[in-house]
Amino acid sequence: MRARHERERESRRESIIEATEQLLNEKTFESITMDDIAISSDFAKASIYQYFKNKEELMMEVFSKILEIECHLIEEKCLSQTDPVQAMRNFIKFEIEFIRRYPWGPKVAATFPFRDYHAESCLLALYDQKKKLIAGIIQRGQTEGTFITSDLDVLTNMIISVSGGFANYFSTFISSDLQSPEIEMFISTIIKGITKGSSDE
Repeated sequence: MRARHERERESRRESIIEATEQLLNEKTFESITMDDIAISSDFAKASIYQYFKNKEELMMEVFSKILEIECHLIEEKCLSQTDPVQAMRNFIKFEIEFIRRYPWGPKVAATFPFRDYHAESCLLALYDQKKKLIAGIIQRGQTEGTFITSDLDVLTNMIISVSGGFANYFSTFISSDLQSPEIEMFISTIIKGITKGSSDE
């Protein structure tokens, strides 16, 4: 009975999170109200407060879900690659795909005070997990002599920032084809920047 209750509770939480994601495709985070979320999720507003204290906590859960999915895909599709260059290419493609799937993400991330809520969520741990996964790809490339030797933490932060920034820029006007020449040029530019000997070519 308890297990069933937990499953039902988790299902309701997920429905509220999905409704919030849909609203973010239609409205800005600032303009969304708890009434909007209640209507979209087909829950009474009072019921939503049983799962989330406020809109900000709900947003933390939305981003946590996205990061969980991305970390899982990085583990499955990138770390399984024996070639670190291909693993890195796959990661950058995921960044583009995720920004297309969640076009509101970069804007909300730039304005939302995430640091004020880190203690109350697993978001920081998930972001650290993502960094460790990317660092693992880079470190493997460095060990094999493919990637440049540089401070691992600095290089990891640079890759995440640059790939996310480029993906956000290109996603606004480049076609959905991840094999397009523009996206291939963008990915190749990042890979070349961290590959040993590429500056001499």
